[in-house]
Amino acid sequence: MSQLPYSAIEFTSPPIAAGQPSKVLVVESNPAAAEIAVLVLANAGYEVISAGNAQRALTLAQRWNPDLVLLELALPDRPGSYVCRQLRKRSPIPIIVTSLDGDPDAIDDAYAAGACDYLPKPLRSGRLLDRIRVDLAAPPAVRGDSAA
Repeated sequence: MSQLPYSAIEFTSPPIAAGQPSKVLVVESNPAAAEIAVLVLANAGYEVISAGNAQRALTLAQRWNPDLVLLELALPDRPGSYVCRQLRKRSPIPIIVTSLDGDPDAIDDAYAAGACDYLPKPLRSGRLLDRIRVDLAAPPAVRGDSAA
């Protein structure tokens, strides 16, 4: 028997016990990283869709209305902060930004654009699922979202 305060099963259980699963839009330009994120989230009970660039992300967000966006900052067509700003104009949903290089200026820009959280790459499954649960549960005022 494990001495940990929670089991691995609790860590990967579906985010909602009853009703519709939360919808997560993964915006990631690296196909392998996107596939891993989609698999981890789908396995945890989320409904997931991915986009490889800013334009596709904005189109999907408008059509699909995700509950949360996991957004890479370094996209091939536009900066992640641009996408964050556009998403924030439409909705107070949580936006978690990710970055491989951890550039403090890019991260600050993302927060200024409306991001509510930041995760460094490579993403760790447990930390990702934990942050998504916390950010989905937080009311907009606590997340720092604004009606820009």
